[in-house]
Amino acid sequence: MIMTYDFIWTAKHNKDFRLQLDKAILNDLNNEICTDIHRLTFLPKSQVVIVTAKSDTSAFRNKIVPKKITYQALTKMLDGNWNNIAPGDITDI
Repeated sequence: MIMTYDFIWTAKHNKDFRLQLDKAILNDLNNEICTDIHRLTFLPKSQVVIVTAKSDTSAFRNKIVPKKITYQALTKMLDGNWNNIAPGDITDI
């Protein structure tokens, strides 16, 4: 089972984690947030977050397909508006 977007489910059920993601989106500096299995790299200059496995040695590395997600799409995902994500807002890397 692919677990690339499991951090969204975590954000829906953990207000502190959701707040951490919201702050990272608003921050003007590069930022990185790690979950037990994900590494989320926020790049404000390009307004994207890179989603990868937490490490190359993680047992979950094959379950997390690396993605580049625009901040706009990430916000929609966090708000449950998956149907309103524009084509090209989520790309494989």
